[in-house]
Amino acid sequence: MQTNIRNIFTLGIMAAAAATLVACGGGSDSPSTPSTPSVTVSGKAVDFYVSGATVTFLDCSNQTAITNATGDFTFPAGCTSSALKGSGGTDIGTGQPFTGVLQSPALPYKAGVTPMLTPLTTLLAQLGAGQAEALATKLGLAGKDLTSLDPMQDAAVLKAAVVVQQLVEQVTKTLTGVAKGGTLSAADAAAAAAKAVASAVGAASGPVDLTSSALVTSVVSSAVQNAKAGLPASLQANINTVAANVAALAGPVVATQVANVSASLGNIVLGTTPAATLAALQASGAVNGVVDSAKSTTTSALVSAVPAATLTDPAKTAGLTALGTAVAAGNSAAIQSAATGLGSGAVDSGAIDNVANAVKPANFIQLASVTINGQTFPVSDAVTVTGGTLGAITVAVSKDGDPFAGGAADVRAGLSYTYNGNTVNVIIEKVSLTFSGSALTAVQVPVNTTYSFSISGATSANVSLTNAVADNLFSSANGGSLSLPFTTFLGKLKSAGALSQAQIDALTPKATATFPVTFAVTGQGGKEVSVGTLVSGTAQKAQVQSVQTGTATVSGNAIKTAVTLNP
Repeated sequence: MQTNIRNIFTLGIMAAAAATLVACGGGSDSPSTPSTPSVTVSGKAVDFYVSGATVTFLDCSNQTAITNATGDFTFPAGCTSSALKGSGGTDIGTGQPFTGVLQSPALPYKAGVTPMLTPLTTLLAQLGAGQAEALATKLGLAGKDLTSLDPMQDAAVLKAAVVVQQLVEQVTKTLTGVAKGGTLSAADAAAAAAKAVASAVGAASGPVDLTSSALVTSVVSSAVQNAKAGLPASLQANINTVAANVAALAGPVVATQVANVSASLGNIVLGTTPAATLAALQASGAVNGVVDSAKSTTTSALVSAVPAATLTDPAKTAGLTALGTAVAAGNSAAIQSAATGLGSGAVDSGAIDNVANAVKPANFIQLASVTINGQTFPVSDAVTVTGGTLGAITVAVSKDGDPFAGGAADVRAGLSYTYNGNTVNVIIEKVSLTFSGSALTAVQVPVNTTYSFSISGATSANVSLTNAVADNLFSSANGGSLSLPFTTFLGKLKSAGALSQAQIDALTPKATATFPVTFAVTGQGGKEVSVGTLVSGTAQKAQVQSVQTGTATVSGNAIKTAVTLNP
């Protein structure tokens, strides 16, 4: 009972309440006589259901209802059709307060149909109810009724809704920072952000990628224009330049945050119930990316750190892009360098120090370098090695502070690569790390640990097995390293009778070839473990990736690199 979806978007949106779009006076099966729905209206908040949210019936004298623990609420007596607004409450998936605003257009009441109040209906409220089919198609959800389909019952809709909500929320936070000293209300900021996202999707000629840097930059710029009336007068007078500069500054941060949410969700697998779906997402670490986004105030703090004189200066756009890119990477040295490059007084030095301290990793596992076939490289997006055949990748590991909050230094690990028309995914349910001070001194996969494998392409296999003896993944190279032996992992499948030697040979990377490799970790039981990579001598937080097999998912900080293997 799996429903798989792939990228473009993510999970996590805390969203408010559910909804049946029914409103005041008319629109039911008896047009001349208002009727009261005979069912409890359920609305779905998409960082899962939102409890305690306030739903306002805009066309029914602004009467309100409060959602229950699963996002359900009941329409007021006599109200059969209304535009809806949802706010407040707590997302039951992330445990975080819902700070956004959900909307839904007024639709005719239909018996037996439970209308939804979700991030996707928020976009529809901006575009108009008649655009429902077109919106679904552009979001990669063709044929799905966004007004009545519970996202918790459809994997593709759930992921799209979560990613949309986090995009809207990140842009809203950006506007809050820009409007400091102005009159922009929280509700107006949310409306300006939602309108910008809806316009970008509506204007697209085909399917959209909400994690695209170009799209996000365009959305931020449009949102600033939409919020003009609530900005300080000093910014309103130069709104075009301000919009371009805010987009340059905040765009990279918003795009990275939304991409992390999308990647953390991976391919959502529905459980037998929404509660089971949520539990699986939490256990895999997938919800962590949504929580991080929901809690983040980076864009607001970043924009607030830049004075109006800088935001209204067209000569500062390139420098602001560099600053935003450094903040998105979480590299404190690069942030300071970019801030200095903007010139004296162009950035509030104290405020930008606070931003740098907030985004750099703390209490983390550090991945300092990668060794392949005896050749060592800094962690980067691409490496070129020689040696003809890839046997193992070794990653230098140390720790900074206490990544495990005093608990056991155990992680779940996922390895993925694509080669020769096949994608190979491996998940190890428990890898025990031993440190002496900050140095890694041992890495072991304990006896009876489950390995799960998923191979798709020219060769197909889904296998789970346990190790009868402990596996040693430690290397003393580079001060202590974790070794990922491709050939050993594939050998387990041969021993289990799942693959022949010829199939293993076809899955073993050989020159000349270029192939992507991803290595991701998360804590036991979905606990987040922060991972940083060493870039030009400074640690920065690794981006989020997911590795999935037929039976397991690891969503967490990761390194992803394209390996070119030469003879």
